[in-house]
Amino acid sequence: MAETDDPMTKPDAPEAQKGAGEGAIQDELSPSSSAASPQPRPIDAVVLAGTHQNPKRLVDGRNKAFLEIDGRPLVRHVVDALDAAAGIDRIYVVGPETELAAVLDGSPGARCVPQQGKMLDNAWAAIRAAEAGHEGLPEAVVHERPILLVSCDLPLVSGEGIDDFIARAARLETEPGTPPAMVVGVCDEDGLSPFYGDDAHPGIHRPLVQLAEGRMRLANIYVVRPRHLAHSEFLQTSFSYRKAKDWRNVMKLVFSLFRQHGGWQAAWLTCRLQLAAMLAGGEGKTYRRVRAGNTLDRVEAAVSAVLGGPIRVAVTPFGGLSLDVDDEEDFRVLSARYEEWMAITRATGTAPARTQSAPPPAAGT
Repeated sequence: MAETDDPMTKPDAPEAQKGAGEGAIQDELSPSSSAASPQPRPIDAVVLAGTHQNPKRLVDGRNKAFLEIDGRPLVRHVVDALDAAAGIDRIYVVGPETELAAVLDGSPGARCVPQQGKMLDNAWAAIRAAEAGHEGLPEAVVHERPILLVSCDLPLVSGEGIDDFIARAARLETEPGTPPAMVVGVCDEDGLSPFYGDDAHPGIHRPLVQLAEGRMRLANIYVVRPRHLAHSEFLQTSFSYRKAKDWRNVMKLVFSLFRQHGGWQAAWLTCRLQLAAMLAGGEGKTYRRVRAGNTLDRVEAAVSAVLGGPIRVAVTPFGGLSLDVDDEEDFRVLSARYEEWMAITRATGTAPARTQSAPPPAAGT
């Protein structure tokens, strides 16, 4: 979707049409008759903006949602992008209600939800608020509605990037089998490399997951049917130990997986991914062999078993969806390079679906 001069304007999706199609909710996130260009119906969005209970996770001692870049709080960057996205209907922002209400004043689509505590508790509070917004529909129909889940600290997010990801999730709906309970966004190295920086310009270069299909990193965007995840509680555990560069987190995650239903395969795959990351510098025979076995199919199967629902991965070309504000250094770099990096985001456009990069050479070559 091309950006407009007015970030609140949604081409082809005027306010009068918000919530349209609720008599046929099963069609949401389903492509139109054109297989080449799926056009999902608008879906609700949840923005996670809770204040972290661990002071070490704050940035400059503050909730990241309220740090300002280019004169706007980070959460406002995200909400403005959601407002600009044609694929988004209602927006639910969960966090400290009084502070949110002040910074979201003037956003017609945003509704504030009081934070409840940990990330998963906050997510469910917003999900229940979204479900309550469709009162009158059968419960089974409401539970089938997909929801976009996104973090609050993504200054490089755009309406076009959000619409592109929703369309990629919609394409996965057309494949045979049970519809995904969750579509996980990832960025590959092609999308991330423009933000690496060089000797003259600061950048952000984070560890990549070494997959057979390419080197990738988790984005901060998901399309989810939360009621279809039998073990959604494990999302809190994985969130707590998500920093794989810390070996202690890796080991805690592995031991947690051993205790989780269906977690043995995921624990083994986690160890393989960590080993591939350790060997990546040399790119030798052992590295190529380990990486070749780290396939997206295996990742999807392992995560599906742990969370108790079908999980799929969608690769987005919008690298900024992976560049959240993790710490003070990220905030400094993103602030300094915001304008030029937003120009990269706008120039990205909607690229063809890119599900894999070139695989590594065979182990014997």
